[in-house]
Amino acid sequence: MLSNREKELCTLAYYQGTCDNQLLSNPKENEQVVREAVKVATEKVLEELGLHLPDATEFNAFMDELDEITKILLKEMPPE
Repeated sequence: MLSNREKELCTLAYYQGTCDNQLLSNPKENEQVVREAVKVATEKVLEELGLHLPDATEFNAFMDELDEITKILLKEMPPE
């Protein structure tokens, strides 16, 4: 079972990855619009989970925890 912090990190990682993929596959996209859409979507999902979007300080820490997020996601994968 994931902790709330792990859920926040996984949600943020998913939406950040979605944003980055969109911008890479469509370089003509307005980056500011895409990032704002991702922020709104992330906030809504976290709100549904009873969680919050980290403040800027926490978000910067989140960006440094991508390895941890990968480990969390691998932990949740069913064995083959």
